[in-house]
Amino acid sequence: MSVVISEIVAPGIARIAINRPDKRNAISPEARNELIDAVTVALGDDAVHAMVLGSTEGHFCAGGDIDSMTDLDVASGRVRMKENHRMVRLLAEAEKPIVAGVEGFAVGAGAGIALLCDSIVLADSGALGFPFFRIGLTPDYGILFTLARRVGQAKARQILLYAEMLKGQDALDAGLADELVADGMAEVRAVERAQALAAMPPHAFALTKRHLAMEPQSLEEALEMEAMSQSLAFVGSELEEGRTAFLEKRKPDFR
Repeated sequence: MSVVISEIVAPGIARIAINRPDKRNAISPEARNELIDAVTVALGDDAVHAMVLGSTEGHFCAGGDIDSMTDLDVASGRVRMKENHRMVRLLAEAEKPIVAGVEGFAVGAGAGIALLCDSIVLADSGALGFPFFRIGLTPDYGILFTLARRVGQAKARQILLYAEMLKGQDALDAGLADELVADGMAEVRAVERAQALAAMPPHAFALTKRHLAMEPQSLEEALEMEAMSQSLAFVGSELEEGRTAFLEKRKPDFR
């Protein structure tokens, strides 16, 4: 049985989820590699316009599989992390929209995966947690980078140093989630959000995602990036469709 589910759940929307319910969808090396393969296929498929990262049987992802963290030394541990970083880079650099639908726990690496998505839809009883210290580890899956960009440096420091678990409304208030929905509805809403993002002009969307990821540190950097991307947008078909739709008073169809 595959440990990752990949399926089309709506026109242009792919759903990808770890399928290890007996392990609360913890990430084993096998699951990680299958996730990389599934996301790579979806990113390369022109018929897929957006992705939803979901879960099976109640939990988004319980983090790294503790059972697979045995007999590691510094060298093999570094190799393991480099393999994990393939997953991080793949999500971080994806130019298509990715929405996380979080039911139950998204902890450790599971929280890291959610934070790499463009939007996070969280169920009422769902939680994002960062319990690395509780098992003698340091944050991974890009969390030292993504968490502060989500909640601010001071809040990220407190969350990580106290190994906090933020549930439901607390996670929303902290900025860890973008939307809170009833239990059992996280993926339903995530598909709706993915469809909304998939309707955006794909070229302009991709350029903007890259800019947000690069996070210019000065106004001059931001303006130079803006000049480069907008000059590309000016000569693309998306502007023509957007302008025509505006004049015709209809919704644009960028696909």
